[in-house]
Amino acid sequence: MTPRISSAADEYQPCHVDPKTWQLVADAVMDAIGRASRADSTSHRYRSHAAAFAVWANREGAAPDIEGIFRENLIERYIEVGMPDAKDSTRATRRAILRRIARKAHPETSIEPTPGPIAYRRVRAPYCAHEVAAYFSNAEAQPTEGRRNSLLAVLNLALGCGLGCGDLGWVRGIDIVRTDDGVEVAVGGRRARKVVCLSRYEDRLATLAATSEGNLLIGGSTLGRHNVTSVTLGRLLQDTSIPPLVVSRLRSTWLTAHIAATTPLPLIMRAAGLKTVRPLEDLLEYAPAYADADAARLLRQAR
Repeated sequence: MTPRISSAADEYQPCHVDPKTWQLVADAVMDAIGRASRADSTSHRYRSHAAAFAVWANREGAAPDIEGIFRENLIERYIEVGMPDAKDSTRATRRAILRRIARKAHPETSIEPTPGPIAYRRVRAPYCAHEVAAYFSNAEAQPTEGRRNSLLAVLNLALGCGLGCGDLGWVRGIDIVRTDDGVEVAVGGRRARKVVCLSRYEDRLATLAATSEGNLLIGGSTLGRHNVTSVTLGRLLQDTSIPPLVVSRLRSTWLTAHIAATTPLPLIMRAAGLKTVRPLEDLLEYAPAYADADAARLLRQAR
């Protein structure tokens, strides 16, 4: 295998991916980055993007070498399905970086021009009550208290407060407070806000906060750590009778509950950290239908 070119990348140990899988693909990633750039600053910018992609690609069955990982069709599939909770701008940036690495890693292969803007993707469907119960049962069946509490925290924060993957790494026990109005969660990060938990989840969430000793509820000790949710979920004991847990679907379940409860639109958007109503439009089909009499009463009572 070609010697690594970038000494800065040589010692890189990513904290946002599964360490065992990383060991399998590390050489290929570092060699590819070395071919793509000799500048340490560029290598630093490329490496987290390439590491996340390579670990995903290996789990999808790609061979742990440059030829197996940095393939155009695999990059495009990763951008479309391997980053379900990423913003469009993040996916566009990662695609551009991975395509550059691929071009340099395979100079003999012609890479087509970068595709146009990434199309909007519909919000994932919510879970039904039976599926939610199954995930809580899986959480209670985890072999250690730490794993059990981590999964319970994911479920209660996402289902009770609508938190997404980008929010979960910011919540500490001290950020969860019981007030006269219920249990309130102060969320940090890009979508900083305060959210009042749905009543059916508030007691369990308050208990988790009390036992966390002020630490992060989900994984590690670094506030706002990138991709902490996927790393945490990847280490849990999986129940093969249910599909792998998707945090965005938990968030959709919370959004749908508020749509069904006719929570005022500005309140939903503020609590969810939304800047557009498009996700709510996607979920309208899952809201319950109203009887004619109820529909007439609600339409007449608008203020």
